Amino acid sequence: MSDDQISQGAIRTSVDDRGVARLTICRPEKMNALDTEANYGIKAAMEEWSQRDDVRVIVLDGEGGSFSAGADVVSINRQSTANGASGLDAGQARGIISAGSELARAVRSAPVPVIASVDGPAAGIGASLALAADLIYATERSYFLLAFVNIGLMPDGGASMLFATAMGRVRANELALLGEKLRAPEALSAGLINGVYDDRAALDAAVDTVAGKLAGKSRAALRLTKSALDAHTMSGFEAAIERELEGQTELLQSPEFQAAIAAFAGAKK
Repeated sequence: MSDDQISQGAIRTSVDDRGVARLTICRPEKMNALDTEANYGIKAAMEEWSQRDDVRVIVLDGEGGSFSAGADVVSINRQSTANGASGLDAGQARGIISAGSELARAVRSAPVPVIASVDGPAAGIGASLALAADLIYATERSYFLLAFVNIGLMPDGGASMLFATAMGRVRANELALLGEKLRAPEALSAGLINGVYDDRAALDAAVDTVAGKLAGKSRAALRLTKSALDAHTMSGFEAAIERELEGQTELLQSPEFQAAIAAFAGAKK
């Protein structure tokens, strides 16, 4: 049973009596694409839980058959077209990318283990959000997609480091430069994720078991273990975030991106 459960439109949160916190992205009609409201809700929940002694593990997932399709391109296009032919200005572009960076930072700064429960696509900033977690489990039908290059952008949300650290430079180059799907079984073979399950029910059962095991361990031991591992594997995270922020701010203002996002948003209407 949950001791608190809150629905905030774009997200739903709960904490059960074991100390397992769960955050579900609730925009299934948009494949859980992240807009301003969702970004704010995720960041606020992560920051609150990081301060709570009763929260011992956090689970991130998405509702309705998608983890997250990435940034809400229709929303971005609306901002861009509001400026007329000039598209996004530097401040708007930087604000959009900063929002994604802050999501990844919020996950990485959580003092307790974070589990990503991935069913369906984890694309763009959605893939970055999943990879920012400490443990990642997926269904057979899931896939990871760094689609940025397909619309004239570069990876953000720490993805340029997170994927290379997890699967190696050559495999990460292939994923980021070609912008093609990496199916869950291949992601497991590449060392990107921890487990693959037949369907959502099996995934939920496995994640709940892992979360329960973690919730039963010393919170201090988990915090210090996570910190020690991060010191060796995540030391380049902040530098990656800053490189991505500078690069994406430039690319979001490019004619190539403006054309790509207008076409993509038009296809989504």
